[in-house]
Amino acid sequence: MADNITGKRALITGSAQGIGRAIAEALAEQGCRVLINCAHSPAKAEAVCRKLVDRGLNAGLLLCDVADEADVQAERVFAFACNLGDPADIDALVAKAEKAAGAIDILVNNARLDPYKRMPGMSDGVWFNRLLNVNLTGAYLCAQAVKEGMKRRCWGRILNISSVQAHIGMEPRLLPYAVSKAGMHALTRCLALELGDFGITVNSLAPGMVETENMRKRLTPEEIELKLKRFPLHRAAAEKEIAEAAVNTIRCGAMTGETVNINSGVYFAP
Repeated sequence: MADNITGKRALITGSAQGIGRAIAEALAEQGCRVLINCAHSPAKAEAVCRKLVDRGLNAGLLLCDVADEADVQAERVFAFACNLGDPADIDALVAKAEKAAGAIDILVNNARLDPYKRMPGMSDGVWFNRLLNVNLTGAYLCAQAVKEGMKRRCWGRILNISSVQAHIGMEPRLLPYAVSKAGMHALTRCLALELGDFGITVNSLAPGMVETENMRKRLTPEEIELKLKRFPLHRAAAEKEIAEAAVNTIRCGAMTGETVNINSGVYFAP
């Protein structure tokens, strides 16, 4: 039987838009106390909170701008601004989240740098390190920050959002991103081995092409059509499909160290 996660505190990094936003909404529908995170778009994060409010999931506030913390203790939805490339920011994020909502039960490591947004003139080394710093090191540090509380309670869920690009060879401009996502699989397995004794599961979710608002910003219609021709199902996944898979993985207490692949058949896991 799947775990009941009603009332669990869930931190979803990079949840102001796209897949992260969809997962936050899906977990809120399950009755979780959702903590929404962003790096550069506090207005978008607040909009996610307001949307949840409109759906009857109580008020959402941008906590970093709230002066009177007594006003937020009873809320179920919170938003936090944080740069996951900065270890001090991560510590502050988790401390602030736990002060507002209680200890984190569920961590979804979703935040990442968009591999298509490399700044002109940025050297290969700087770009590679920046991607790994946010995409992989940030996920590791977030897990480190929440795992001790999970161990004390002998329950926790960590879900790392990876990518099909971790499995297949990619063009040069996507190489650093693919490496960062492949690293998340090693992180998943190692944490699963470490934390299994405490009833904590750690898994990865590896989407392929997903219909997000950014997909058509970074790819031309011709590029999208060409990619979809390679997929046996010839379609991209919807955000809600990824969110449903995330919720199912989080609720399953019998699976750990695994990667759930949702990529329209472009990669068949062995």
